[in-house]
Amino acid sequence: MRILFVHGAGGWRDDQPMASDLRSLPGAEVLAPRFPDEDMSAAGWRRELERQLRNIGPEPVIVAHSFGASMVLLHSAGGPAEPLPRGLVLLAMPFWGSEGWQAEYSLPADTQLPVDLPLFLHQCVDDDVVPAGHVDLHASRLPQAVIRRHESGGHQFQGRMPEVLQDVTALGH
Repeated sequence: MRILFVHGAGGWRDDQPMASDLRSLPGAEVLAPRFPDEDMSAAGWRRELERQLRNIGPEPVIVAHSFGASMVLLHSAGGPAEPLPRGLVLLAMPFWGSEGWQAEYSLPADTQLPVDLPLFLHQCVDDDVVPAGHVDLHASRLPQAVIRRHESGGHQFQGRMPEVLQDVTALGH
């Protein structure tokens, strides 16, 4: 199974334990590139995401964290990707508003992901970076999403990656 791991904003180093956990899956080929810190625009991250998707080949599982997760979702909602990834596993994804500087990161109100794209949203209740209520905001806009709430683990999902890996493994089969 091919996995593209997209780290959070400025978090390539901090997110390496998650990438390492993904590499522990039997048969997993994990691409965990460093996304640009100097260009935090949605367009910049989406360009890099598109480049990485071309590099990894067809039907990867995409696992993304925090800001990276929101960029993956925005990219996926931007039109039909060919071929579709096997699914998305998005961790601690912020919900962006439609006003001010956040507007470029927010999903359009009429966002519809492809109906056959599996989507898992994971959120730790004790996350001190992305409030736990953000997953509820996403759930209201993405009814096909499977929501996984974890009582502990913080923003970096410490001790919770085994549960995340279960969803990744399910998508790989």
